[in-house]
Amino acid sequence: MAEALDQVKRRFGRDAVILHTRSVRTGGLLGFGAEPLVEITAAPGSSTLDLHKAVRPARVPPESGRQAAGPKETAEPMTTAAMVSLEQTAPRLLEELSSLKALVHRLASRARQADAGSLPEVLADTFVELIQRQVGEDIAGRLVERVRHELGDNVHSRAAVYDRLARYVESMLPVAGPIQLDSSRSPAVIALVGPTGVGKTTTIAKLAANFSMREGRKVGLITIDTYRIAAVEQLRTFADIIGVPLEVVGTPAELGKAVHRMRNCDLVLIDTAGRSPADTARLQDLRAFLDEARPHEVHLVLASTCSQGVLLDTLERFRLLGVNRVIFTKLDEAIGFGSILTCLSRAEARLSYVTTGQDVPDDIQVGRSRTLAHLIVKGSRLAAV
Repeated sequence: MAEALDQVKRRFGRDAVILHTRSVRTGGLLGFGAEPLVEITAAPGSSTLDLHKAVRPARVPPESGRQAAGPKETAEPMTTAAMVSLEQTAPRLLEELSSLKALVHRLASRARQADAGSLPEVLADTFVELIQRQVGEDIAGRLVERVRHELGDNVHSRAAVYDRLARYVESMLPVAGPIQLDSSRSPAVIALVGPTGVGKTTTIAKLAANFSMREGRKVGLITIDTYRIAAVEQLRTFADIIGVPLEVVGTPAELGKAVHRMRNCDLVLIDTAGRSPADTARLQDLRAFLDEARPHEVHLVLASTCSQGVLLDTLERFRLLGVNRVIFTKLDEAIGFGSILTCLSRAEARLSYVTTGQDVPDDIQVGRSRTLAHLIVKGSRLAAV
C-alpha cells in the first residue's frame, strides 16, 4: 500500500485525492495461486479534475517484508471513451468530495462544542471514531446520545462506553442465519443478485462447496449469466471439481424448466448476471427470470468496500427483485464496517453471510450480529474474528 501511495504522490502531488482503494488478486484458479495486488484510484487535489491528466488505476504488489516491486500496470493516458466516462462521473465525484468537506466541518463544530463541556470527551471521541468506521452520522449521533442518557455526563470509562455501544449495535443488526434446508419444500431455491464485480459467482461456489462437501447435501447450480463467458467457465470448472450439476440458461422459461429438472436436489443455487442499479430495464428483465424460478430466498450481494451512498442506492433499486437477504463480501478489503450497520438499519432484509477473501470454500461465514458489532464499535481487525 505504501508503494502505491508513493506512486500517487509522484503522479498527482502531495494534495492528491484518494477516490478508492482495494486489494485484488490476478491469475490463479478459483482463488488458488492468485497474485495479490493493491489498486488505488486517485485524482489531483484541485477543485476541478483535469481529464487530460487522468490515469488508469495503478496496481502494485502489497508490501510483504521486502522491497515492493514496480507497478504491475504502468500509468498511461486514458482512451477517448474512458475520458468521456470520467467526464460523466466527475460531477458526482466532486459532489461526494464536497459532502465529505461539509462533514468534516460539522465534526469540527461538534468537537468545539465538546471542548466547551456540552459533550464528555470520551463520547465526543467515540462519535468521531464511529464516523471514521463508516457509521452514518445520524446513527452515530443516536448511539452516542443513548450512551450519554444511560451513563450520564460523568462518563470517563472508554471500556464502559464501548460495552454499551456494542450491545446497542448488536440489537440493530438483523441477521437471518444460514440457509435452512427443509425436506418439506425440497429443493430450497436460492438466487443471488447484485451489481457487477461484487463476487456473486465466487460466493455461489463457496456456498455450493460447503453444502455439498461438508454437509453432504445434493446441490444443483444454475447460471443465467451468459453475458460473461469467463463466469460460466469458472462456475463450470468448479462444478466439475466438486461433482455437482450445472445448467446454463438464457430465458426465463428455460430457468423454470432447469429448476424443475433439479427437483431431487436439496439445494438449487442460481447465479445471475451483474446489473447496474441504474439500469431499470435490465433489472426488470432479471425480475422476469426470478418470477419464473420462484426462489425461496433472494440474497442481494454487496461489496463492503463500496461507499455508503452507493450501498444505500443499490439496496433501494434492487428492492423490486424481492430481496429478503443480504450478503456482504470483501470484508478483508474494507476500511470500516459501519456501512453494514447503516444499510441493514434501512433495509427490509436480514444479513445472511459475509465473505472474507476469495478462497473457496473457506472464506465465508454466517453473519453474526455480535461479531459485527465488535468490528464496528471497536474497530477490530478482521483477523481477530
